[in-house]
Amino acid sequence: MTTTPVVSEVLQAGLIVHVRVDAEQLSGWQPEDGGHRRRSGTLTVHVLEILKGRLDVDPGVRVELTITEHSSASGLLLDFYGIWAHVSTAPGAELVGFCDGTSTDLSEQLTDEHCLQLAEATTVLDDLHLALRLDARRLTAGQLLEEAGQLHARGDALFARYVWVMVRNAVVASPDRFDALMRIAEDPTTTTAAQEAYLVAAYEDATVSGTWPAELRARLARAMFRAALDPATAELRDPILGTLIPNLIAAPAPEALSLQEVFGDRADLVERVRSAAPASLREWLGGEV
Repeated sequence: MTTTPVVSEVLQAGLIVHVRVDAEQLSGWQPEDGGHRRRSGTLTVHVLEILKGRLDVDPGVRVELTITEHSSASGLLLDFYGIWAHVSTAPGAELVGFCDGTSTDLSEQLTDEHCLQLAEATTVLDDLHLALRLDARRLTAGQLLEEAGQLHARGDALFARYVWVMVRNAVVASPDRFDALMRIAEDPTTTTAAQEAYLVAAYEDATVSGTWPAELRARLARAMFRAALDPATAELRDPILGTLIPNLIAAPAPEALSLQEVFGDRADLVERVRSAAPASLREWLGGEV
């Protein structure tokens, strides 16, 4: 498919399953070494949907799971403590598991060994349905870019990562297709989560591979600048202007980008960037366009 370092949960998982917790029987918290704690017991989950892959039970069936939940002693989750630590296990909670699909036993799949990610259903389900509907259609890269453009105001980060992995080779090989994707990424009506996911995916690919031509890296930089300067996406400004763009333009891949390469004759964009640039970009912005 691609050699991108970016991972799509939809494509990586062999099994994607949507469940609801119907009953919870867990012990009290017990201390562990290293300032941690744990509790164990059983959950009864109701299989609502099997979105990808196969299980030995059908939707509508209830399955009993034996789980161990880990946490810090304070209850603050500043690290990864296993799949069950970061979701609610209270009755009524709906969860989506992205698992490796190496078996059809749900009680085995929903474990740290086999579950790649366990998420609250409300955070991923709509995005997941969008991506899976497109995946079932076996679209070409051009068709997928067109669909991504039409769905730009609906798809979030999971959807964007799916699109990136599917079209990566085609867009890196074609400045026109890459431009089409960057237009989606910089569009202020694209969801902020998708904007960030598209831009970060392209950034990681460009900086890790070190093989992108200057034309593509410059187009990515312009998309990043436009997204960062949009008042509607203020949360993207600091990470993009403070870290991502300085790293991107300075990367010897194969050589750093000049001001002229990034902006060309776009004097209006240069002035907008200069008015908002952090210290890490000021020396570079002192160059000639």
